[in-house]
Amino acid sequence: MNRGKVSLVSICISVAIVLGVFVQAKAQIITAQEFSGRATGINSVYTTNGQATNAVAGDTCPLPPRGGSSTVTTSGILIPGSLASGTIVSTTSGSGITSQSSSSVSDFFFGGGGFTVHADNVSTNTQCNCCDIANPGCSGSTSINGLSVTGPSGTIPIVVTGAPNQVVTLPNGAGTITFNERMTSTGNITVNGMHINITSGGTNYNVVVASSHSNIVCPGIIITSADVNISGRVKDSAGNGIGGANVSIINRQGQLVRTVTSGANGDYTLTSITSGQTYVVTATRKSWVFTPRTINLLDETTGFDIIGSLNN
Repeated sequence: MNRGKVSLVSICISVAIVLGVFVQAKAQIITAQEFSGRATGINSVYTTNGQATNAVAGDTCPLPPRGGSSTVTTSGILIPGSLASGTIVSTTSGSGITSQSSSSVSDFFFGGGGFTVHADNVSTNTQCNCCDIANPGCSGSTSINGLSVTGPSGTIPIVVTGAPNQVVTLPNGAGTITFNERMTSTGNITVNGMHINITSGGTNYNVVVASSHSNIVCPGIIITSADVNISGRVKDSAGNGIGGANVSIINRQGQLVRTVTSGANGDYTLTSITSGQTYVVTATRKSWVFTPRTINLLDETTGFDIIGSLNN
């Protein structure tokens, strides 16, 4: 029987610190209540005269609420002469107390509205966890390598800073390119590596590259039932042990769970009591009166003394 230990299905070492207060309470996070995640390599919508055309590549589809994992690998031309990529790897998963997603797009190419955008690689990843149940933590990152952007007038110099939601406005009000685009809320994060939004000649080009989304709903603390012991002494107010006393433990339904007789020094141990419940512990002995004690039993308990006085 595993007694008084915390089991966390996670690699988060910090859980032991955050939840340290619950160690003696046999607290155990079994799994998050609900997971959500999705990773997509390229998601594009071209709209001309109100007619929209959608092209998607490397989409894991949404993660089921129960969790699991999904990985998609693909490559190729989405829209001839306008949208293509090399290898795309997208993955999403949820288990234990962690939800995570990632997407990587190599050799990305976009051409439209007089602009071209090329990147050797665009990658993102996101993660949400229940290391702190009351405040689920989420994080994400973006990496962009080998970026080049040209417009009708030539090369457009762009320095990707890595800052969240870096927006670059294109010449002549043609549109924007957003890098490390982020949307967050409690237990929820979406990171888009690059978001191209250009309007030209009656066509709007809306292209999201390397999108990762993670979401998690954390549980409460689950008290794991286990058999534990309660020990202490039966004694008088001066600390003198009272031997031969019958020590009893009663559950919340008023049922007698176990009884034991105190030793010569008043020592007693009630063994194999189910934790996670509330009990009343009391003692009886001829000519003595004892004050019952209530305990919310969560773990091995020592020093649980019962005080008595002579019934004069």
